[in-house]
This record gives sequence, structure tokens and C-alpha cells, in this order.
Amino acid sequence: MRILALSDSHFDKIKLDLNKYDYIIHCGDYGLSKKDLINNNVYFVKGNCDFSGEKELEVKINNKIIFITHGDKYNVKSTYNNLIYKALSINANICFFGHTHRPDMFVLDDIIYINPGAYLDGFYVVIDEEYIYFYKDKEIYKKFEFKW
Repeated sequence: MRILALSDSHFDKIKLDLNKYDYIIHCGDYGLSKKDLINNNVYFVKGNCDFSGEKELEVKINNKIIFITHGDKYNVKSTYNNLIYKALSINANICFFGHTHRPDMFVLDDIIYINPGAYLDGFYVVIDEEYIYFYKDKEIYKKFEFKW
């Protein structure tokens, strides 16, 4: 299984082969890429620059509860506390968010928090059965072990 996670594409069209992924997660500010995201295997949320869509989603993938949000609602540019409380309250296993344009990943109370960074700046994340890969301009720059 392969998951593509991205955020903040704004005015950039997604130039990746979306057919290579089982699931695609877009954490908002999708801009011009919205028409590329309307698909059964794509989950996307509305960012602060978008006009339509859900503000947050809870989905199940491989029996894991995935929480997806843009992050503006939780003030992630200042603190992660509100996001952490939300993820804990729904017993999430993985929380995807964006808004800051900076890639980030941390684990707290057995919840993995992933911000793929801004696709507009070349950042995105790919998750497979063994690793979480952070990309910049189609090159892996960080890799973390991961087991479903």
C-alpha cells in the first residue's frame, strides 16, 4: 500500500502520477489542484484559502483512524496543543495537517503527526508498508521506519 500526503499546493497543479498511490491525502489549500483530487481514493480538506470542502475528516485506512485537517482551525502556526487535544479526543492513530508550509513529523502518545509541508515549495510525503518518506523536489531527504 502507498499513500501520498500533500498540502498547500495553492496555484500549483499536482505533477505527480496519482495512479501510483492507493490513497491520496491533501491537507488543504488545494487551489488549482482540486479537480485532480476528486476521486474515490482521495481525501482532501478545505484550507483557509479554499472555498469548498470539509474542514476536517476522520477516515479509516488499514484499521487505523486517520485525522485530516488543514490546521488553521487549530492555530498550528502558534502551537500544536489544540491539534494534539483533538487527535487524542478521537483516538486517532495518525494526524495529517498543513498550513505552516513547513514539513514536520512527531509522535506523541502513540499518535503520529505529519505535516507534509507545502507542495507549492516541492514538499510531500509518501508512506508505504515500511517507511515514511519526506520528499523535496522529487528527492527523498528524510526516511522514518513505519509499520502499519
